[in-house]
Amino acid sequence: MARLDGLCAIVTGGASGIGAATSRRFVEEGASVVIADVQTGAGEKLAADLGKRAIFVRANHTKMEDNQALVAATLRQFGKLDVLCNNAGMLIEGEILGMDQDSLQNLIQVNLVGPYLMAQAALPALRANAQGTNRSMLFTGSVQSVKGRPGYTAYGLTKHGIAGLVKSLALELAPEGIRVNGICPGPTETQLFKDAMARAQAPDDLSEKFRSGIPMRRLIQATEVAATAAFLAASDASAITGALLPVDGGITAG
Repeated sequence: MARLDGLCAIVTGGASGIGAATSRRFVEEGASVVIADVQTGAGEKLAADLGKRAIFVRANHTKMEDNQALVAATLRQFGKLDVLCNNAGMLIEGEILGMDQDSLQNLIQVNLVGPYLMAQAALPALRANAQGTNRSMLFTGSVQSVKGRPGYTAYGLTKHGIAGLVKSLALELAPEGIRVNGICPGPTETQLFKDAMARAQAPDDLSEKFRSGIPMRRLIQATEVAATAAFLAASDASAITGALLPVDGGITAG
C-alpha cells in the first residue's frame, strides 16, 4: 500500500519545478492531486500525464476568490481535502537599495500573502473532513527561512515570514489534529533557479558559487524536495508539526 493512498491534496505552483515534482510524487504514492497554477498549458499537460487522479485548476493564490474556487473544485472532483501543499512562490534577488516598492510588494504578495490566503481558503475544508486522520498543511520555505543571504534581503524577508506562519499556525491547529510543517530547500535545480542565474552578470560563476556553498557540493533536486513533502504528508510524520525541515545539502548545519 502506498503511503498516501486515499488522500487528496492541493499543490499550488504545481505545474513546474518543485510543485510539479510534488504533484507527480503524490500521485505515485496513491494520492489524488489538484494541480493549481497560473501556467495553464503546463498544468493541463501534467494533469493529463498523471491520469485520472490528477486535475488542473487555474488559480492565482494571491486572489482569495481563486483560492475559494480552487477548494470548491477540489471538493466537487474528489469530495474532500486532506493536504494543502502551499508551494507557489517566486524568487527576486537584489540588495535592499536595489529593490523598488512595487517589486517588494509583489514579492510579498506572492511569497507570503498568497500562502496565507490559501491556508484561509483551505482550512474550512480540512476541518469539514472530520474523518480524515492525516490532515496537514505544507509550506515551501527556503534555507532563507532560517538564515540570511546577502543580496536576497526581500526574498529572505518573505521566507522568514513563512517560518513564522508555519510555527504559529501549527500551534493554532494542533488541538484539531491538523499538522502544519515547512520544507526549507537549498538552491534547487529548477527553471526558477536557472532563470535567476541567467539574470546575473556572470551566471556560470554565480551558479558555481551556489554549489560551492553547499556542503554536499551539488544543487538540490526537485524530486528530493518532493520526497520530503510526501513524508511529511504521510502518517509516518503523524507526530511532526511546526517543523521546518531543511532539504539543503547541509547548508543550515553550519
